[in-house]
Order: sequence, then C-alpha cells, then structure tokens
Amino acid sequence: MFDDREKEDLKKLIQTGKRHGGRLSSMFLSNFFVGFPSEKQTEDNYNEMTDYLERAGIEIIDDGSGIETEGASSLMPKIRPFDPSKIDIDMRTMELSSILTRLKYGEINMNTDFQRKSGLWTDVQKSQLIESLLLRIPIPAFYFDGGIKDNWLIIDGLQRITALKEFVIDGQLSLKGLEFFSDLEGTKFVDLPRALVRRIEETNITAYIVKDGTPANVKYNIFKRINTRGLELTSQEIRHALYQGPATKLCKKLAKCKEFQVATTYSVRDDRMMDEEFVLRFIAVCYYGIDKYEGIPDNYLNGAMEYLNSPDCMNESVIEEQFKRVMNAAQSIMGKYAFRKLGEDGIRRPINKAIYEAWCRNLFLLKDKEIAFLAKSGRRVYDAFLEVSNDSVFLQMLKASDKKSFSQRFLQVDGMFRRILHDSED
Repeated sequence: MFDDREKEDLKKLIQTGKRHGGRLSSMFLSNFFVGFPSEKQTEDNYNEMTDYLERAGIEIIDDGSGIETEGASSLMPKIRPFDPSKIDIDMRTMELSSILTRLKYGEINMNTDFQRKSGLWTDVQKSQLIESLLLRIPIPAFYFDGGIKDNWLIIDGLQRITALKEFVIDGQLSLKGLEFFSDLEGTKFVDLPRALVRRIEETNITAYIVKDGTPANVKYNIFKRINTRGLELTSQEIRHALYQGPATKLCKKLAKCKEFQVATTYSVRDDRMMDEEFVLRFIAVCYYGIDKYEGIPDNYLNGAMEYLNSPDCMNESVIEEQFKRVMNAAQSIMGKYAFRKLGEDGIRRPINKAIYEAWCRNLFLLKDKEIAFLAKSGRRVYDAFLEVSNDSVFLQMLKASDKKSFSQRFLQVDGMFRRILHDSED
C-alpha cells in the first residue's frame, strides 16, 4: 500500500509516538492521513496504517473525534412534539440599566463552566460592543431562563453580558481597538463622562424571558434552538447550564476519577463535557432506570439530571463507589478494548456509547465474585463479545434509538455474561 516516501513518514510518526510515551492521538492521525493522495484515503488503508503503528508499539489514543454515538444521533435529531401552549416566553423592551442592576446584585447566573474553552471575546471585541452602545447601534436580543426570579440564566448573550460586566460592574476592562471613538482608547467606565454613561444605561434592549412553569424538556429544546451563534453548545453543555446543582457537581467529580480515565484509556475528552455525559449515561442506566427510556436520548438524559437533583436520588457516595467498581470491572475484563466493538482484525475501535451503557448496567448488576470470574476468563469474554459484535442484529441495535433496540442491547450483553457464568458452574 505505502510507497517509499509514505513509509518514511510513518517511521517519523513512530518516532514521534515514542517521544510521547508510545502514544499518538486518533485526531492527529486523521489529520496526517488527509495528506495522503485522495485515491489512497480509504478506510482499509487507514486501518492498515493504524495497524502498522500498533505493531511498532504505538498505542492509538482515541479523542472526542473517535467516540462512536448511537446511529440515530448522526442523523437529524428526533424531537418529540410538545404542546406549544407550554412555551411561555415573555418579550420585554427595557433599558440596559435593568440588566446592569441585576449584574450588580448577582441576579444573573454568570456560570461559564460549560463554555470554558469556547474562545470568549477578546478585549477588542468587548470594547467594540461598548462602542456600539455609545453609537446607539442596536445590539441583538438577549434570552434568559427566568425560572428563578433572582437568578436568571443566560441562554443567549453570555459573551455580551460578560463584556458589560467587566466594563461597567467590575471596572476591569480598558477600551481598546475602537473604530470611531479613538479618543477613548484606554478609558475605563469610571473615567467616562456622565453623558456617555447615561447613553449606555438608557440604551433600549430586547430581552426574551423563558418564564417559570415552562417544562424542563421544553427549556432544553429552546436552549438548543436559540444558542447557535459562535461555538454551538453540545447537549451536555446545555444540560450543565440548565440543571445546576448536585447533578452537575457529581458528573464533574466522577469524570475526573482515575478509574474512569483508565477504563476508557483517557480517550473521552473533557473540553466539551463529553466525559461528564459518559458519567451521566452510567447514572441513567444504573440508577435512573432503563424503564424510563421512551425513545428520545436527550429527554432520557435530561430526566437523569433531574433525578440527580431530586430528593429521590441515591446517596452520592454510593453512586461514586459503584461507578468506580464498574469501571475497574470493565478494565479488568476487557483491558484497552473496554466499551468498544470488536473486529476479527484485532484493531482497537473507538468507544461506542451504546456498548458503554450496556456493559455498565450489566456489570453493575453482577456480584463481585461473578466479576472476578469474568476477569479470570478474559479471553473467553473477548471471544464471546467478538461474536456479538459481528452479529448483524446487534449492530443494528447499536444504530437505532427506539425503545425496543435500547432494551435489547442490555439483554444481549446480559445473555453473553450468563452463558459464560453458567458454563463455569458445570
């Protein structure tokens, strides 16, 4: 397959991997592979390249781009219609001073965890927003979740609100890069003449307030539809914003635990909260309940967040203990192949969310002695799951999001475990 020049490049890749502890990321390899001639950019050739590297002792570490999702998620998201009368949004025209007063008294939720790596505005961009106000140029509408009257949550407009807070409330921002008011270069809010302060405070803005009583799933859908400017938020980032409390804290905590990172071979990225979504999926199938699934993955995971914030939630220390137990079990049984489809070629594939859920729940239900036996029988488990992974019916289940396929995935893995454990009793 490879010509002499490409083989030289692969040798350099091997040396690069050795300098990084014998590892290369799948994202890096994908970008490298794009440099091959177009006629050679095939799946078979990519697999041959990764196999070549692995034989040379280089481990391919999956990043966020190497996580398989439910097949349905790659298509247009399936939305369950809801009663339009439950959408309760109040449109208000108000002076900007109303927003500034709320900022002053901490009545707007400035939590930005879910956008911590989203490339927030530069000081020049912030300054030019202030300049727009001074020029009386209209700025886009703001959207808030007003379910808690003294703690509005920003749905759309976070970076604009941040700029206003830094300039007016905190007094930290010095204007720079202005196009029309160059005389104000380096000026802080406290230095502005009253006439310009008044111009900012009296600017009319439009604010849409999602009112109290709007169901959580409706709010989620509104958030997902509206918050599309700049970096589009992931589903878990939206959940993190809407379900603040024990749910967000526990997901964040467990995503950092070593047991999870080892079991997933450090391949689930944290910059877009994918790691926290994996924790939530464990909690959903093991504690919230698979019977709650109605065919809409987002609704199901939203429900799991509500469960974590409710009085009915299992003690957090118990959840943490069981989460670590299951992660250790998966690693001890399957090693670096945990939570992945298997192939006859032996190449390690990306983590699959549906397989992750099925294995988590079934390991969660097993007794310690059963897990210990499966760990000792690792080769048998591998071979058995290799057979399952190549079953066309099971593969179809992984791609579907309907309730029947969701339930059947768990039964397939359970049946595989039971057959191996039953054989041990004979």
